[in-house]
Amino acid sequence: MRSGILVLAALTACRPAEKAPPASSDSVATTDSVPRNAFAILTPKAGDTLVEGTTYTIRWKAPGVLKINLGAAMGGHDKGYLLSDAPAVPDSLAWPVPVGFVTGFGLNASSDMRLRLEDASDPAHYVETGPFTIVAKH
Repeated sequence: MRSGILVLAALTACRPAEKAPPASSDSVATTDSVPRNAFAILTPKAGDTLVEGTTYTIRWKAPGVLKINLGAAMGGHDKGYLLSDAPAVPDSLAWPVPVGFVTGFGLNASSDMRLRLEDASDPAHYVETGPFTIVAKH
């Protein structure tokens, strides 16, 4: 993942995984914070807390993009891709946060997690989430 942050307002809070609606331009709600045609990560949003060992739905919008890369970073350190050269639709991923994702580094939590969504054909076209938190499962 490249450095640089574009903080986006998200539409919904990150919740444990649920079946996402079918992807179409009509199925995505529009708000003043994220225009309908914006390239954006919708969930998780800045300030959300995810728990290791729990599955969450990551949602995005990538209008006009055929394939995406979705990567993770912790405190500026690349944690690798969750998806690479994957179809942009469906516009969601059920992500089981691996146990050890942050605790494997001797931490109980990290509040400096980010996701990066890239156009796989042009990685210079990307967006990143604001920081969110991943905590140990208790």
